[in-house]
Amino acid sequence: MASIYRFGLIGFFILFLFRMGLSQGDPPVDSDPNRNWDGVTHWSRYIVISPGYMGPNALPIPEQTKGKVRSGIELTTRLDYHYFSQDKTTDLFIDLYVPIIDKLIAIEFYGVAVEYFNMDSALRYERKTFMLEGEGFAVGDINFATTVQLLRDRKNLPDLALRLNCKTASGSKFTAARYTDTPAYFFDVSAGKDYQTHGEFIDRIDVYGALGFYVWQTYSVEHRQNDAFSFGLGFDLNMGKFQFTNSFDGYSGYINNGDKPRVYRTSLKLREKNVTWQLGWQKGFKDLSYDNLNFSINFNFD
Repeated sequence: MASIYRFGLIGFFILFLFRMGLSQGDPPVDSDPNRNWDGVTHWSRYIVISPGYMGPNALPIPEQTKGKVRSGIELTTRLDYHYFSQDKTTDLFIDLYVPIIDKLIAIEFYGVAVEYFNMDSALRYERKTFMLEGEGFAVGDINFATTVQLLRDRKNLPDLALRLNCKTASGSKFTAARYTDTPAYFFDVSAGKDYQTHGEFIDRIDVYGALGFYVWQTYSVEHRQNDAFSFGLGFDLNMGKFQFTNSFDGYSGYINNGDKPRVYRTSLKLREKNVTWQLGWQKGFKDLSYDNLNFSINFNFD
């Protein structure tokens, strides 16, 4: 098992070196007149930086921390298939979670190592993309976060955790509206409470929620940045080695340009001693056109 962990960490760094290579430069800009480009204004001004007009990984809805700083170093790899009638996207997501002080402070590094997309011409024109082709490979933005435990294991109070997250502008294919090429950040406070059921089928029910603030930079002259209120609510059913998760998450920007995505997430997890297997599904709403089917493996080094 130790060798698996070592190979996992080595693979993590190799993939991110690979993604750095893919992120160097974009293809030539397409001057197709159907986008009504005046040929003078920089093409970046035409692309709308919002989840409604970009790829599924550009400004993703944060997943909840459920009010807890987890124990043990964790490495997660996940395969995603985002399906939308006008854009099919497949990606490899990687997450490295490292507790600095056990159950108190943790740091996290994550992002899409590589993505393959295929957009039809109608969507390319709608999103005002300037890439010559509607398909290809892209790499995602690297995110880093710090989570701090505020309250834990209080009898009559929920667990509380504060998370601070920064998104870098390291993603590629801005010309294809895949990633924003601008920084962003969010912070949120999550709360969670566990309820032991002592049932024959369900052992424990976890209830959790989150509130936060999400900000990203744009290229718009009128609005230099978009500010959004983020939220989430969910519950988990724990049944021995299995866990069934459900949550509804989203955020609401103030510009009203496709900046109000919503998502319902559900998954089934099989938890073994140091490995968790997960099969998940997501349904996008409002300004999120994509649904998602995913499979992930989580290695815990505790």
